[in-house]
Amino acid sequence: MAGPPFRNAHLAISVGGGLGLLMLLNTWGVIWRVQERLIAWARTSAEGGVPMPPEAERLMRWNYLTARTSFWLSFPMLFFMGAASHYPFLSTVAR
Repeated sequence: MAGPPFRNAHLAISVGGGLGLLMLLNTWGVIWRVQERLIAWARTSAEGGVPMPPEAERLMRWNYLTARTSFWLSFPMLFFMGAASHYPFLSTVAR
């Protein structure tokens, strides 16, 4: 019994989509929330002359690292999503 043909293109687009989903969750779940807190603290600091909380530096570093991770994940994501239709060796593979 032979099953449906296995296509590596499906795997490639799935890996690219998975990386894109990871980047979305990283941006929406971490970077956006940290930015909201930092902007609120900076606004309060500028308007009231109150110093930034001590944890602001830690959050800035965390935000930098998560944004940098999303940046570097964008390259393999684009490769896998483009490779699904542009590389012939990913077309069909006999089982």
